[in-house]
Amino acid sequence: MKAGLLFASIALGCLAQAGLGLQGAQHPHQPASSAAGAQPTETTQPGSVAALTRFAAAGDPIAQNNLGFYYAVGKGVPQSYQEALKWLTAAASKGFAPAEVNLAVFYEKGWAGKVDLERAMRWYRAAADQGNATAQCKLGNLYHYAHGMPRDEAAATAWYRKAAEQGNAAAQNNLGAMYQHGIGVTRDYAQALDWYRKAAAQGLAEAESNVGVIYEDGLGVEKDYAKAVALYRDAALHGASRAQFNLATMYASGRGVPLDYVTAYMWFSRAASAGDSLAARNLKNLSTVMTPRQKEQAQERLAGGEDASLSTTAPHSLFDAEMMSRR
Repeated sequence: MKAGLLFASIALGCLAQAGLGLQGAQHPHQPASSAAGAQPTETTQPGSVAALTRFAAAGDPIAQNNLGFYYAVGKGVPQSYQEALKWLTAAASKGFAPAEVNLAVFYEKGWAGKVDLERAMRWYRAAADQGNATAQCKLGNLYHYAHGMPRDEAAATAWYRKAAEQGNAAAQNNLGAMYQHGIGVTRDYAQALDWYRKAAAQGLAEAESNVGVIYEDGLGVEKDYAKAVALYRDAALHGASRAQFNLATMYASGRGVPLDYVTAYMWFSRAASAGDSLAARNLKNLSTVMTPRQKEQAQERLAGGEDASLSTTAPHSLFDAEMMSRR
């Protein structure tokens, strides 16, 4: 399956932080520009929920956003989407971009009662027009996946570019994919590699896997299986299921590494556990050509949580299942 797949999980793909897909809390006395999108930490949290509530009730949009965030995740207060919605709406109505993003997430996910993509789009656009990179990346996703609007690849690319130029790693990766496949732009492998590398440098494992695809396929560069394997391995160890699948195919076909079914089995297993259906199918096919000892080794290493490395037994017979790395 050929594709430098876009990293576009709708809830989290454009956010640098983990969690529900919300932009985190900020200190009421810090400028919004310096704290936008920060995780709640000891240095950014207000002193108490009571104090935060007083600031919010007085009309402070940062406090209102923070209080909405706390209600959304149940931090220091009983979890309540309705209370979260109330405070986020108050902050967003004042034009506070992080609250606009959070409110858009609410409508996109249906936490406000039902999914409302039209409202989500409106709030993302309001934040994006203020230069919020998260909102710009999210708009790119919505246009690319035609969520709530007709598909518009030129618009998707334009929004990804705006966010990418501000350093949003997911947008950089997605813009790279647009260049790799010529979606919304003229195909340009050099540009694709450049944007993938920028995203990978920020620690985005999916982007590192995409750099591996560039080298495995020789897209605008000399084909280099060994380099592709190294990139896939690093991304796989950081949890990228697509990289885990791709690394498994390299071990199963002996490209860039010695042929090793045990290691291939381990990586297919990890990708399948993350929900990759093609990995599950290849895992089943691979098991039919493995020796009993190889299967035993693979299960022992999986149970022990070992990182993949070369097994001590040679492959038994040729595995001729589909060995195309996933793009």
